[in-house]
Parts: sequence; C-alpha cells; structure tokens
Amino acid sequence: MTILESYLKSKRVQKVLITKPGEEGFSLIELVVVIAVLAILSAVAIPSFTNVQANARASAVQNGLVNGIKECFVIQAEDPRASATEFADANTFQSVNAFRGFTLGTRAGAAVPLGGDTCFAATATATNAAQDSDFTIFVNASGVVEKTCTRGQFKGCTPTSGTSGAGTW
Repeated sequence: MTILESYLKSKRVQKVLITKPGEEGFSLIELVVVIAVLAILSAVAIPSFTNVQANARASAVQNGLVNGIKECFVIQAEDPRASATEFADANTFQSVNAFRGFTLGTRAGAAVPLGGDTCFAATATATNAAQDSDFTIFVNASGVVEKTCTRGQFKGCTPTSGTSGAGTW
C-alpha cells in the first residue's frame, strides 16, 4: 500500500471527502435568528445594567458619608481636648471627588451642635441631578444621625411622602 492510498483511507480524509459542498457552516436563517436573540437580550440587559450602576453609585457615596462621620467620632475620641474637628480632618472627606458622580462637601447652613465640628455634617452633591439624588448626613444636638436626600425617585433615596421629593436613606 502506498502512502497516498493510506492517506486517502484515513478517517479524517474520508470524512472530508464524504462531506458535500454547502453542508458545513451555518445557514443565513440560523445567523439571523442568533442575531435577533442577542438583540432581544441586550435590550433587556442594558436598562438593568444602568439600574445596577445607579444603585452602586448611591451605595458607595452613602457608605462614604457614614464612614466619614464615624471617622470624625474617632478623631474626636482620640483627642477630646481639640477645639474643633474640621471637615478635611477625616481622611474620607479629604478628596471631594472620591465618589464617581458626586462631590463631597460640608453641609451648607448647618448649625452643628457638637462644638462647631464641621466634620459632623457632610453632603454629597450629585453632578448629574437628573440621574442621582443629593445625600446629606448630619449629627444633631441629641447625637442622632440624620440622613436625608433630595430626590426620592432616584436610587438610594426613600421618599418621605409620595413617590418623589425629599426623603431619607
């Protein structure tokens, strides 16, 4: 038996020789169906992904504000003789653009009861007000933390009345 005969009798070569033209690959209909299914899946997934991003932004900034207030209490506890704990004393509040989509700052017009500590009143202002709510955290005269938000229809903010307007978080 020659090399050519043994090559032609191998299973791989026989399979190729038996296959008729047009039997391999996908038909146009199969490709169109796959593309249609992918389009439907993406139409459903993209809005869900946007909601997940909004939830993540709101949760991140809320956790940052809470951690900043906790840090202020720790700073005050470590040095109770300090006359004031400034907003920038908390590492969490040092970078005002630390959270994507929000700018951190002191709570405007807040009469802070804990010895004038500006560290105990913070706000996160949304850079896109049509997409996110503004969040505020404040320690009142009783030592109770008040957490408010401006737009209850957005993620992370629960409206106090109705479906929109100011709320809490």
